[in-house]
Amino acid sequence: MLRIALAIMALTMALSLWFGYNVFSIWRYSSSHCKAHVGAILIMGAAEYNGVPSKVLTARADSAAKLYQMGVARYVVSLGGSRKGDVYSEAEVARAELVREKVPSADAFASSYGQDTYQSIAGVLPLLRSLDVSKVVVVSDGFHLYRSVHIAQDLGLWACGYADEDSPIRGWLSFKYMLREALAVTGAQVIGYKEESILRHGQD
Repeated sequence: MLRIALAIMALTMALSLWFGYNVFSIWRYSSSHCKAHVGAILIMGAAEYNGVPSKVLTARADSAAKLYQMGVARYVVSLGGSRKGDVYSEAEVARAELVREKVPSADAFASSYGQDTYQSIAGVLPLLRSLDVSKVVVVSDGFHLYRSVHIAQDLGLWACGYADEDSPIRGWLSFKYMLREALAVTGAQVIGYKEESILRHGQD
């Protein structure tokens, strides 16, 4: 009985350390401001309300527009699908925000695919190939960068992250999201990001 108790304690400690390391990794990467010269800037999706971007989506799009204007990339691609009943996709709304921020429409693309981070990045790959793009800067909230960049890398892209500076998600709320992200990262380290997505949404 003592052996079993000790084994359970050891396993619990190991899992706690593993999860804690992932939380630390997500936190450490959450302040990344990569400005490497790449082929495209990817904007991760966030909520929109009948064509009006949420504050989170606006902050991401505005940060991407600034990077574009700095010459970081030739193209900007917004990601994110739509939910049942939506008129617009997250990607379409973010692209409209880009154009408002003076990104030429010819350089701004919308990839309205996916119900989660993995699906969105996997779904944009054909467009990136058509643009001859293999290197990207991923723009999102800091808590979301670690997982987004790792998914992009797992899918064969060279990727780094840029945390938008004007996100309304800060402080304790941001940390709560980091914990959720750490759960997703830990699960993916066991079964893979694709398999985790399939478990959540089914096979496409």
